[in-house]
Amino acid sequence: MVECFRADLMEVDFVERNGDTWTEKYRPKDLASISHQEEVVAMLQNALKGKDLPHLLFYGPPGTGKTSAALAFCHELFPSKAVFKDRVLEMNASDDRGIAAVREKITFFSRRAVSTAAKNMPSFKIIILDEVDAMTKVAQSAMRRIIEDCSGTTRFILICNYVSRLFAPIVSRCAKFRFKPLPKEAQAERLHTICENENTKVSVDELHALVERSEGDLRRAVGSLQAMAPILQHANADERAEYFLPSYNPQLVETIVRSIKKSKTSEIIDLSKRVSKECSGVNFFKVLFDQLLDEDVINNKNIGQIGKLVSLCEKRILDGCDLQRNLLDFMLNLRTTL
Repeated sequence: MVECFRADLMEVDFVERNGDTWTEKYRPKDLASISHQEEVVAMLQNALKGKDLPHLLFYGPPGTGKTSAALAFCHELFPSKAVFKDRVLEMNASDDRGIAAVREKITFFSRRAVSTAAKNMPSFKIIILDEVDAMTKVAQSAMRRIIEDCSGTTRFILICNYVSRLFAPIVSRCAKFRFKPLPKEAQAERLHTICENENTKVSVDELHALVERSEGDLRRAVGSLQAMAPILQHANADERAEYFLPSYNPQLVETIVRSIKKSKTSEIIDLSKRVSKECSGVNFFKVLFDQLLDEDVINNKNIGQIGKLVSLCEKRILDGCDLQRNLLDFMLNLRTTL
């Protein structure tokens, strides 16, 4: 290791299961292990004491602990494996999307009678529906009715990245909790702990580069680390550097900065198409904004306007809009602003 983290910076309590992917093997097993989501954890811990729970909506960027928090809560609420299996249904809406899944699988589970054998446990079941923003409009309409009809026996924990894609009637029936992006240092520390457990040698600089490349998604970073681990054992310095390159090309960013004022509209359109093929994610607009600052393109007069443009483009990306169209809109508006 080029540099070492202090071992006491983060206490990590992980599920250890041989044969699992690292994302599952190192998934937090209890609420106390969910880091940097204090409000959500406090609410769930209070719910454990009172054995009462409203419908919940967890939303926020990917890889911030939404699914882990839901599963950890259910495992603490139903510690017996048999009871957990009987009381908890986890579905991924991106795999089982559509009205058939809603009417059949979810409806059957939510209306099934609760076993009375389990003592000192709440009387309701829990359905964890992940990536619910991927459900069709028809499926969401059916989901609203199911939530209304089954509230006496079932609680829903809905999980999504983009709350703006959900029907307002569904959102209004849930207690909303936003999961904050994890600090970069905390992500790097978690990756470092995994490297130590897996006897994988990765430098601090490489871990930070991996965090940047993963754009705040810790699950993605852990998956990438596992995929690269066997290769890194035999890679030389140049090969290792290539694996940890950022998810954007710095030269393309510089090209955009140089071309904004000088290029014709048709050239900017072509450039936006080229850039969108090689770059991805919200992080690209932040990098572009930082580059504009470094090149002294932004001054005290226009920094507010350009900042609003960047924020608008980031929001559109999070809401699922096309990167190329957002980039083109940003570049054309920026040319007018400068």
